[in-house]
Amino acid sequence: MIGKAFAPSHITGFFYAHDDPDPLKAGSCGCGFTLEGGVSTTAWPSNTAEVYVDGVPSDAPTTRTVIELLADKPVHVESDLDMPVGGGFGASGAGAFSTALAINSALGLGKTYNELAYAAHVAEVKNRTGLGDVAGMTLGGIVIRTRPGTPFTLDRIPIDARDVYCVHFGPISTKSVLSDPKEKALINVAGKKCLKELLKAPTFDHFMRLSRKFSVDTGLISKKALDAIETVEAFDGMASMAMLGDTVFSTTPEGLSSFGTVIKSRISLEPARLLK
Repeated sequence: MIGKAFAPSHITGFFYAHDDPDPLKAGSCGCGFTLEGGVSTTAWPSNTAEVYVDGVPSDAPTTRTVIELLADKPVHVESDLDMPVGGGFGASGAGAFSTALAINSALGLGKTYNELAYAAHVAEVKNRTGLGDVAGMTLGGIVIRTRPGTPFTLDRIPIDARDVYCVHFGPISTKSVLSDPKEKALINVAGKKCLKELLKAPTFDHFMRLSRKFSVDTGLISKKALDAIETVEAFDGMASMAMLGDTVFSTTPEGLSSFGTVIKSRISLEPARLLK
């Protein structure tokens, strides 16, 4: 049997991290949003375990961890990505979650949605590729993560679907940032302040302003990204940097196009799901 699933990209605007020896309890709090672009995965039983990403054999460690956690026999997995890897789009989490959903369908594992989401979350934590993206993908929209780890404790800023514009300058290693104690301390102080402020006035514009402040206060933002944000603001737009990736996301393409190829997507109000 063939299983097909899709998980949306997830961009985090700000966050703070929580470590725990138990990967189910580790995670992050913060706020981000899902996009209509994401990862589509197809899986089926096979004689050997194989993972392909965009048609090319891949190590894909986070996806392989999901397979180890769930599959009771070898599977062939093929994932197609709409967004760049390492750009702060939650590609590893989307790959892991869509794989979990596809494997469950292909092998008839009988797992619940949350069980599959938690497996993808554990795979992310173990490989240090993300802490909160999978949680956001279970709800969709602009998702507020109010407690770290599982079970996911989430809320959402009510909003209509709207276009988002991104320019990707290059990858940032999530693992390297999350492994730096000084950087993590700065992130946690700034992230807790931003979440507290957002909950006082949970609107899209406030989220955008707090995300920009977070990127500057933590020192995570690159000079090129800051230049792009300031240019967008000169056109009366709002912009910030994706966490963690050297990517600027904006409410308008004006000013952004001068910095590179603009990726246009739309905030998705749908979570990760099976495909027919």
